[in-house]
Amino acid sequence: MPSNKRYRILSTKAVDQALITIAAEQHIDIEAKRFISIQPLVTDSLKQRIHQLFQEKATVIFTSVNAVEALHDHYLHPEGKYYYSSWMAFPPNVTDDEVEAYKQGGFFSPGWKVYCLEGATQQALKQHGDGFRHTISGTAANAASLAEEIIKNEEKGPLVFFCGDKRRDELPDLLRQHNIPLEELIVYETTETPAETGQEYDGILFLSPSAVESFFSVNSLPQHTVCFSIGPTTARVLQQYTGNKIITSTSPSMEQLVLSTISYFNNIN
Repeated sequence: MPSNKRYRILSTKAVDQALITIAAEQHIDIEAKRFISIQPLVTDSLKQRIHQLFQEKATVIFTSVNAVEALHDHYLHPEGKYYYSSWMAFPPNVTDDEVEAYKQGGFFSPGWKVYCLEGATQQALKQHGDGFRHTISGTAANAASLAEEIIKNEEKGPLVFFCGDKRRDELPDLLRQHNIPLEELIVYETTETPAETGQEYDGILFLSPSAVESFFSVNSLPQHTVCFSIGPTTARVLQQYTGNKIITSTSPSMEQLVLSTISYFNNIN
């Protein structure tokens, strides 16, 4: 890459400063602007249902960091207690040894089997999932492939899908086609927050279909601008809005998306 050439990139989601610094060292300047707003959905009925699930050996699905964070931030008490109309401690029949194990870290729960997306969602579970006992039974790069993994593992259900109000249809449709019962719990809501960029960029980072729709509701792209997609689902939505070049990240994480951007601009010269 010529030392006097710098590339301007817009991210449609916040980017860690460490990644911005790494990119800047490679002559790539990233600025971020949010094109969607995420709000946790918190209701007493959800709290009661999730409390009940914490006491079961449930099989659950996460396809979004937002769902993991909503559960962690709004359905787990900071001291690790269940919620059921009021905060309460451990369920009945918990032994002293189990209580002591909890005090050493971890939420008392029979344990969940978890299916999740690779990358950011799986990382969020590693970071926030210590609030409940869980084992990751399967991962995939996108929702359709995750559904296929669940089907391959002959899960009988019912499964619980923690999702947002604008979740995609691929996973629920595939599971229902195979007669696998699915309960959907909407734990966050997505609102588009479109904004005109007012300038041109060499590349745009898109991290969700909703961000694509929000961006293109008020913006268009010059032909030279490259679109970088977090995954194949977002890439398919991009294809509906632009004929520009689309580069899809090899794994669904912000880190890999930024690295893909660096790699692309490092190799076009």
